[in-house]
Amino acid sequence: MTILETISLEDQIKKIAKDEGVALVGICSADSIKDKEFSDPNYLLPGSKSVISIAINYNNEVVRKYLTKDAREPLNIEETNTVKNLKRIGEKIKIFLEEKGYKAVNCDLNFDYRKNQAKNKAAIDGIKMLIDLINKEKDNSNQMTKNEEKTLERLKRMIFSGIRNTDLGFMPELSHKCVAVAAGLGRIGWSGNLITEKYGARVTLNSVITTAKLKPDKPLEKNPCTKCKICEKSCQAGLFSKDESQKITIAGIEETIAKRNSHAYCLAICPGMKGQNRFKGWSTWSPFGPVSLPLDDTIDDFARNLIVEAFQKGGKEADNMFKFIRLNNIGLHNKPNEDLLLTCSFCQLVCSGANMLETKNNYKLLTNSGCVNDLYE
Repeated sequence: MTILETISLEDQIKKIAKDEGVALVGICSADSIKDKEFSDPNYLLPGSKSVISIAINYNNEVVRKYLTKDAREPLNIEETNTVKNLKRIGEKIKIFLEEKGYKAVNCDLNFDYRKNQAKNKAAIDGIKMLIDLINKEKDNSNQMTKNEEKTLERLKRMIFSGIRNTDLGFMPELSHKCVAVAAGLGRIGWSGNLITEKYGARVTLNSVITTAKLKPDKPLEKNPCTKCKICEKSCQAGLFSKDESQKITIAGIEETIAKRNSHAYCLAICPGMKGQNRFKGWSTWSPFGPVSLPLDDTIDDFARNLIVEAFQKGGKEADNMFKFIRLNNIGLHNKPNEDLLLTCSFCQLVCSGANMLETKNNYKLLTNSGCVNDLYE
């Protein structure tokens, strides 16, 4: 009998994960999180029994350079590599479980929304054609043909109408945060992000679902979130409240988090459409100027129109928006290395959990970082 065979299946899985470079790994039962539609593992694997949660943390120095606006590219590269590593490690765990005779699913990471499962390549190709024609129309040195003019008008009607009717309620195939809470990696903080004891909110997650009945880990008894609410002060968009709260329950654990506003607030800022909304002294990494987002239920239509306006402008704004929409179709784990899309995420990146001194310093770095004029020039 080999030494490996004397180790429990759970410990073998965790050893694989740790040896491959994860910072945190835990296990929860599928039943503990199946009560929510967005966290039911049976959506991806009917008959699932357990879910493995894995996390990799961000490098603190790289994050600081991003917060101060000294360097954007290193964190974008690290995010891309981290996501691909989590997908790779998840695949190793999946193959290991299948070799043991169990079914397993290596989940996709962020931007794996259920409504995008079709991965509509035709729609992406149509948007790219639209942008190319808009750019040509704006280029005085190029004359459009009659056929190109007709195609442009047809694509505008079709694509802009589709955008203005897009449902902004995004449901993931599986909520990795719910898995991580149930598996003991962390707890949900005021911002709605997962907060870990060692790394605060600066982690990226993936999950592996399996039919193997594994011994679950216990959730954290103490929430590392101190309710300092610096995350709220770091959000240019206004996605969540400073004072109003709401209750959520994950795996029997009740969390008190900030009341969430429409996802449209985050959509208007985080993908880089605009760089400022609430605060004038500093911006995100977006070079596309400030915006004043409405404080009522017109925000969804307002955000949809911002997408249309970005395409209508052509050039850099249209290219930025195209990359974001393409990402929603291909998933973050398939993001091309050369795409620089991270412009915000400050509510996550300032948070060092229980280390309040570091969190306050991160916030100071952010608010003293100034405004981006045009990082593409």
